[in-house]
Amino acid sequence: MSGETLSGCSNDPESSEETEITRETILEDLDNLDAMQDGMYYIDPNQGSSADALLAYCSFSSSSKQTCLHPEHSQLSMKAWMEESAEDGSFQWLSRLDHGHQFSYPGESVVQMRFLRLHSVSASQRVTYSCPPGSRLGPTDTEVKFLTDTRMQSYLGQLNHCVPVEETVYSSGESVLEFEDLQLLPLRDVAVMNSGNFTHQFSFTVGPVCFS
Repeated sequence: MSGETLSGCSNDPESSEETEITRETILEDLDNLDAMQDGMYYIDPNQGSSADALLAYCSFSSSSKQTCLHPEHSQLSMKAWMEESAEDGSFQWLSRLDHGHQFSYPGESVVQMRFLRLHSVSASQRVTYSCPPGSRLGPTDTEVKFLTDTRMQSYLGQLNHCVPVEETVYSSGESVLEFEDLQLLPLRDVAVMNSGNFTHQFSFTVGPVCFS
């Protein structure tokens, strides 16, 4: 996070209730920044009214200070998502299926996200793809798309099929996908190619988007 962004990543060091976070605990003066602890803070990237402040996790201890926004609902639950999809050979957005949803971030607005990007030099986010218990990542794969914040561009990748675990073979049942782009993050939705044989259970867990 650049120095400008840190001017919004703070809470009130004078407050005796450190766990009680309110929109009023936003400071303009960060002379005590080095003494601050990592944690949840309200930030105000556009430095306007505190009414539109964002609740973020601020990391002051790392070499590159970070402001992280956590999705309100980070997990797409373990289920056989593609069993509901009727069209083979096309992408199916999981948000349009039963129990699916897009990813939103508490308090976000177009203006605040724009200023947060202006005060940052990079952004990153991780997504964990998980197979059900008793399964591992197999050798075959299918295509996946991750909708970006522009709603017009997507990342394209590959997902391995989940196959039953064999006692003589050890392999992970998870895959972590990493994304880095200041203008495209955070992620908004996931679409999986309906290849006709991708009918097993799987889940996604979306991590926070971190600006630095």
